[in-house]
Amino acid sequence: MLNYNKTLPNQLTNWAFSETAFKPLLLGKCESIMSLGNGYMGLRSVTEEPYIGETRNLFVNGTFNKFDENEVTELPNAADVTRFDMLVDGRRFSLETGKVEEYSRTLDLRHAELIRSFVWENEAGKRVRFSFRRFVSLDNTHVIGMKMEVTPLNEGIQFSVGSGINAQLTNTGSQHFHEGEKRIFDKKYMQLEQTTTESKVHFIIHASHRLSLNGESLEIAPKMDIHRRKVALSYTLDIPAGETFTFEKMSTVHTSRDLAFEGQELSVMKEAALAQAKEADRQGYDALFELHKQAWANVWDRYHIEIDSEQEFDKLALRFATYHLVVMTPAHDRRMAIGAKGLSGEGYKGHSFWDTEIFILPFYIYSRPEIARSLLEYRYLGLEGARRKAQENGFKGAMYPWEQAWPTDGEVTPVWGEVDVVTGLQTKIWSGFIEQHITSDVAYAVWHYYKATGDQDFMERYGYEILFDTATFWASRLEWDNAKGRYHINEVIGPDEYKEHVDNNAFTNYMAHFNMELAIQYYNELQSERPEILERLEESLKLQESYTAWTSKINQIYLPQPNEDNIVPQDDTYLTLEQIDLTKYKNQEKVGSLFREYSLDQVNKLQVSKQADIMMLFFLLENKFTPEVKKANYDYYEPKTLHDSSLSLSTHSILAGDFGDSDLAYQLFRKATEIDLGPNMHSSDAGIHSASIGGIWECVVMGFAGLRMLDGKLHLNPSLPQAWKQLKFPIYWQGVHLNVHLTHSDVLITSSSDEPLALTIKGNDVLFHKELHLPL
Repeated sequence: MLNYNKTLPNQLTNWAFSETAFKPLLLGKCESIMSLGNGYMGLRSVTEEPYIGETRNLFVNGTFNKFDENEVTELPNAADVTRFDMLVDGRRFSLETGKVEEYSRTLDLRHAELIRSFVWENEAGKRVRFSFRRFVSLDNTHVIGMKMEVTPLNEGIQFSVGSGINAQLTNTGSQHFHEGEKRIFDKKYMQLEQTTTESKVHFIIHASHRLSLNGESLEIAPKMDIHRRKVALSYTLDIPAGETFTFEKMSTVHTSRDLAFEGQELSVMKEAALAQAKEADRQGYDALFELHKQAWANVWDRYHIEIDSEQEFDKLALRFATYHLVVMTPAHDRRMAIGAKGLSGEGYKGHSFWDTEIFILPFYIYSRPEIARSLLEYRYLGLEGARRKAQENGFKGAMYPWEQAWPTDGEVTPVWGEVDVVTGLQTKIWSGFIEQHITSDVAYAVWHYYKATGDQDFMERYGYEILFDTATFWASRLEWDNAKGRYHINEVIGPDEYKEHVDNNAFTNYMAHFNMELAIQYYNELQSERPEILERLEESLKLQESYTAWTSKINQIYLPQPNEDNIVPQDDTYLTLEQIDLTKYKNQEKVGSLFREYSLDQVNKLQVSKQADIMMLFFLLENKFTPEVKKANYDYYEPKTLHDSSLSLSTHSILAGDFGDSDLAYQLFRKATEIDLGPNMHSSDAGIHSASIGGIWECVVMGFAGLRMLDGKLHLNPSLPQAWKQLKFPIYWQGVHLNVHLTHSDVLITSSSDEPLALTIKGNDVLFHKELHLPL
């Protein structure tokens, strides 16, 4: 059903993919993977005409609302502007009736435009060509543009189209908005106001239409409708055979969360929004699309990565990943973050996880450091909620939420999840209570950003405070085991979420230890070099007391060591659990098939993992383990890992490359690229997989190119797949722009700096000025 070889005008290849047939039972996949956005808002790519099973979503970043006291906050599904209700000769138009030929729905990644076209024949034998185009502007982030062209091919038709702003939508049943004011100005400009029920965020949405026949403007008096939560205009005309009716719709979206309207009266926002809506209508689709195209041209210039591969799909997959990284990221506002489904669907309610810090942030650290900083400032703003969570759980410092929404909200993880196949009850979601490694993941990301960018201003304003208060949490979280004379971390969930309530999850313990190491290191550095910073933080953080706790406990934290077979136990009991034949689950077509036969409690007692756990530890803290230990653990844990999390495959791919198995690394990379973009037509129904999208970039740059930050130094250890002849990519390192060109035989790096640059290539330290060319 998906065509990956779509050629765009000017013979551009590997810039687009298409849906080649309309299947009403398979709507969700393309709605998600073809979704549009600009970081401010995301629009799910549902068809214009409605179908049972569709999911119309429009999300504006940061506008979280709590529907009910028994539910958690989520991004509310704003009013829909994409639906067209169409009649052909008085009968409702639908692709479920008549005949459909030449069907194609394409996402043009280069220009971020959705294009759908087909020839439809009704029961009377009339053939009509339809063409739809749509974009969410990257130039003006408040604008959505739509354009429809209708051409009868053999006989004229009477055509009616109704379109407006429809707020009769929910988040899977939860209505997040009060009924708001609706109005039509000058029989043209529709306005709908809606306000969230709990957070009181105001939305102002406008829409207008432009009509033409064969390029000549049409003035048709519309039928105006205002109903409950809905405002619309409809038009009827006769279209002769061979002539083309063009219907444009320009919509604008503004909210009181917009920085431009912070602290302003609602009337000010409404006036400004209406003026912008009128200007968008005046300019029209084509003019606004040209500005949008230029904004995307700048994106592709900035993130330009070239792969010379025998497999053309690899190029498309990387561009697909880059596209979604851009459309999901709120580069405009540090109060907002990236959801686990981006802005492409209702999955995970728009909440942010450790996905951002570990799988997405590296893309921005090395490509757009200013955006990486903004995403970390979001975590700084989240210290309020993190401190509250620590206090509520009897700890000190900052305990980051497993799921975070508006930064000050604190923990927003739902309590109840899917059905338990044994009891028939809902399964309790323990992550918000005991999956605590997120706290050290944030600290790790702060350190990663700082060492790669040298951004001292960030550390002084935000970074040190995050590192110190997260370390204070861990110091208070440690539990003394009197019998063994050491500190444990009990009752947790590690990255492998198929193991709940475990003691001494290795990833959690090592990362907590590393978090405290960083706090001690930077405390000592500041004490000798910048004591005024410590003085500023002392009153709020009680740093002297915290420092005593860090230093007195850190050397007594239990860090699981390799056994006689070099295996690091994932937790205290994993190696003693029952082993079963996992072959059919490893070969599953849909993730989570294990739970058709086992409950989570039963899975908890088996040697089976959801995702990389020990492997994540080796990736983040690779210098703490020998190659022999890493390889032994890879061989032990990989057969037991079902990769039921989209986070897993990219990590295993990178580590396979580290072990010199480039064929396996490439196979796992390809599997990672197919999580969303692949042929499984239900893989992305609830939205794209943000972490996997970031992981694709990591596989290429941190895996095959071997780019790493180790001990504050830049390392490059290339191992290209056999299918690739060369790889080119840009990065930023310590404020210097580098262009890296790799082949199987050599490396060429150019630098924008006038100063010499040091790095390590395949274990050898190199110092170069402006250009470096070395054999591999």
